[in-house]
Amino acid sequence: MILLFVKLDLRQRFSGNLLGIAWALLAPILQLAVFNLVFVHILQARVPGLAGINYLVFLALGFWPWFAFSEALVRACTGITDHAGLADKVAVPRWMPVLAAVLTSFLLHGVGYALVLLILALWGVQLDWAMLPFALLHWLPLLAMACGIGLVLSTLQVFIRDLAQAIGLLMTLWFFLTPIIYAADIVPTTLAPWLILNPVIGVIDAQRALLPGLGALPGSEISTWLGGLIVPMAGLLFYRRLRPYLEEFA
Repeated sequence: MILLFVKLDLRQRFSGNLLGIAWALLAPILQLAVFNLVFVHILQARVPGLAGINYLVFLALGFWPWFAFSEALVRACTGITDHAGLADKVAVPRWMPVLAAVLTSFLLHGVGYALVLLILALWGVQLDWAMLPFALLHWLPLLAMACGIGLVLSTLQVFIRDLAQAIGLLMTLWFFLTPIIYAADIVPTTLAPWLILNPVIGVIDAQRALLPGLGALPGSEISTWLGGLIVPMAGLLFYRRLRPYLEEFA
């Protein structure tokens, strides 16, 4: 049933598009080209010890896990209300479309991430490929957290319809609180201890382990794996607590 919802989500995303599913491959290439133009050539941004192509790699390794995570939450937020009519006609658990939206986002951006790594390798970038399994392993707690938070957001959105409009702003705030376009070691010392509370940072650090010479924020691994365990359980408990009231408001 979940696989059916994933196929339906993919069909809705790409049906009617001129290039169809090819957008899943074309989009990462265009995004990487835009990052190269804007951040490297126009803004000439850098982090300590990294500039030019190395900074582009730094960005790419941080952006793609975030793309998967943020899009998953935005699409999951309306997962229950978007399929309310179907749930009224067919005995389908209301959490299934939410989980399908998360899985679809991670599937598409996971493919994009693989394509970006291939492009960087063909570009001649020296990555530590021995660290690739370690990097990919950290997508699992990120996926688990997206499922848990997605359940909470989709449940709340049934009662608070404005949440669908606010989630984009909340994700923008979360983005700037995550060292994706900047390095964690340049954060002011008064704010640096609070970074450890962001469970996404450990995932970003794990991806950047592919780029030799980059250090990780101490303790980021702990918050990531704790988040991967606690957040989905909390999300499931929250959903079960409010599930009896969903039929009345959805």
